[in-house]
Amino acid sequence: MRQISKEVNSILRELVGKRIQAMKEGEPTKDDLLGLLLESNMRDTDENDQSSLGMTIEDVIEECKVFYFAGMETTSVLMTWAIILLSMHREWQNRAREEVIGLLGKTKPEYEGLSRLKTVSP
Repeated sequence: MRQISKEVNSILRELVGKRIQAMKEGEPTKDDLLGLLLESNMRDTDENDQSSLGMTIEDVIEECKVFYFAGMETTSVLMTWAIILLSMHREWQNRAREEVIGLLGKTKPEYEGLSRLKTVSP
């Protein structure tokens, strides 16, 4: 577990470092959690790269891990529960399948198509 933790920290530290460098070079921040955290920190950082009010890089890394792993866990539980319910209620499983195939066919689902689903609402 320590080796995995070191590897995850290393990957995130590299990602954060690249994003900070890109922001310092004038690239616009991406509209995601990491971009928002770093943009907020850069406003509270002095000329010596010392943050007086913001989060440390370690804090940012920990926040990224929390969002990733918490999101992964809740999504996994949700999908498992949905599959269990559909297996217990075959009539809903059939209705959902028919609706998806009827509206989307064999095309890759996109937001516009998903928003038209009634039985299987996103």
